[in-house]
Amino acid sequence: MRKIFLFLALMLPFFNSGLQAAPSEKVVWQARLEPADARAGESAQVVVTAKIEKGWHLYSLTQPPGGSLATTLQLVPGKILKSAGKPVQPAPVKKRNPVFKITDELYENAVAFGMPVKIAAGASGAQKAQARVRFMVCTDKTCLPPAEKSIPFAFNIAPGAARTERMAALTAVPKQPPGAINGATSAPAIEPESAIASASDNQGDANRVQRAQNSGLLPFLGLAFGAGFLALLTPCVFPMIPITVSFFTKRQEQSGGRGLAGPTAFCAGIIGTFTAIGLLVSLLLAAFGINFNITQFAANPWLNLTFAAIFVLLALNLFGVFEIMVPPALMDKVQPKTAMAGGKKPSLWVPILMGLGFSLTSFTCTVPFVGTLLATTARSGPLWPTLGMLVFGLAFASPFFLLALFPQWLAKLPKSGGWLVSVKAFMGFLELAAALKFLSNADFVWQLKWLTRPIFLSLWSTIFLVAGFYLLRWLRLPHDDSSTAPGPFRRTLGIATIAASLYLLAAMGTVSLGDFDAYLPPRAYGQPAGAVHSPIAWIVDDYEAARAKARRENKPLLINFTGYACTNCRLMEENVLPRPEVASVLEDFISVELHTDGVDEKSKINAKLQLEQFGTVTLPLYVVLSPEGKELARFEEGFTRDPQRFADFLKRGGERLAKK
Repeated sequence: MRKIFLFLALMLPFFNSGLQAAPSEKVVWQARLEPADARAGESAQVVVTAKIEKGWHLYSLTQPPGGSLATTLQLVPGKILKSAGKPVQPAPVKKRNPVFKITDELYENAVAFGMPVKIAAGASGAQKAQARVRFMVCTDKTCLPPAEKSIPFAFNIAPGAARTERMAALTAVPKQPPGAINGATSAPAIEPESAIASASDNQGDANRVQRAQNSGLLPFLGLAFGAGFLALLTPCVFPMIPITVSFFTKRQEQSGGRGLAGPTAFCAGIIGTFTAIGLLVSLLLAAFGINFNITQFAANPWLNLTFAAIFVLLALNLFGVFEIMVPPALMDKVQPKTAMAGGKKPSLWVPILMGLGFSLTSFTCTVPFVGTLLATTARSGPLWPTLGMLVFGLAFASPFFLLALFPQWLAKLPKSGGWLVSVKAFMGFLELAAALKFLSNADFVWQLKWLTRPIFLSLWSTIFLVAGFYLLRWLRLPHDDSSTAPGPFRRTLGIATIAASLYLLAAMGTVSLGDFDAYLPPRAYGQPAGAVHSPIAWIVDDYEAARAKARRENKPLLINFTGYACTNCRLMEENVLPRPEVASVLEDFISVELHTDGVDEKSKINAKLQLEQFGTVTLPLYVVLSPEGKELARFEEGFTRDPQRFADFLKRGGERLAKK
């Protein structure tokens, strides 16, 4: 590990300076005003020329979504020149992209774009203005991160009155530079407002990753590191806290080890898993064109059943039903002899595999960053996604390193042995509750409707009730010390656990559990139609029907890309979207809910729609479309606890539709 960090420290300046400047080195941008003798009050055209390095290509203004980013042009607002129409371009060369399964529109060697402008009345003499371009360049095998560049240019306003024949907007495609390779001389166009939106709102979460890429490796790794810490606040992580403590408590008791090897191996398993995923997925996406949907992997019902079985076995182990032991023959092979007390070093494979399992179970919450980073950086080569995942995993694992050491500190407390037995048993009840969540995921994906919200809550309530009885010593396990009475802390915790059990029963009605609602099946799941009131009239998994209804009623369309096993989606749908300030705005929308992580055909169609049309697999994703299907706004945060922020996003989309 030390060698890896030393290597990164030595190479960081080279990566940061080299990668940041690379896109601008491949394309040289210039701008000028034509005609050269334009007068005040007349129309003119800002001609933006790109000279592209041989072997590289630039994308058109009308490049389809779902792959490399389209070039976008903007005239920086000023007093002398005002935008007067749609940017124009020569017809691009069209090539089929086997990776993203779209038709790329590109230019090679050189290209000239035109932006119609109007010269302000009363202007005269030498003037300066500025254009801004956002672009992405690629070869047939690799792409550089998107970049933004300001293009200053100077021009002179000729004296004299405006000429009538020069008042009409100049929308002709400008003369192309020598050697330009394009499709023809026709002039497809794109509205400036749409181009600007595609560079900001329309790229959603992926834009933040790309902006960090544009700034160099250090800002990008800083974003990955911060995202790793933010992921610790998501609901999927909470069950792993007691599991980690209980695992390393048990490990210490069995081995007597007090070193750092076990915690380090556990964190290495977490970091190694994320790093390997970054490398593997980037290679698959870039080399073989595989659209790997990590959200579908996290929601896989068989994977969830496997984890449920693991947690049940761990719980039984903590209850003292049996001991999990490595076969002696295998121990002899994987554990070298040690001089310490004539024994053997504890195996490091178990904590490494536990770290692997932890990383996999946390995908339902970490996917908002992981999925976006992989989808955004895969075509930049393996370096960016691999390093991003390594740093993300480092931040994500760091608090658990301390948790893994915590049992060693507990072991030093006076008379801690009996108390640790009780702690492990109580952790076993929590692991049963976690196992039930994984069973619920599988049930929800398969739509079996066995573990509905009332049944789930009743089972959770029973688990906590029994745990409370255990803490109060009304229920004992075979390994418990029956000679001692519960102390004040244990009695208080036992009463609180029973109170939590009763509160879970109350939540079977209309009581909210706050963030814990993310662990539960939706209220309407498995219930008769109309039995559960919802302030939002969702159309479920039928995008075409929702679009048709939006066109008929001339209303904006809200798409909620959600998942069966997506905890952040549940938090939004239970605690944010039904709030009055949001639901009242949604009355003016057609709302459609599209699941992307199921095993049915509709989920596959929805996942393909999200990736190809919106360029991300992040869940949840909220997009506002016009009745004609044009994207108006995208909620970049994905998840928020502030209903007003989401309501403001909806209002922005409605306002953009009203301005059309």
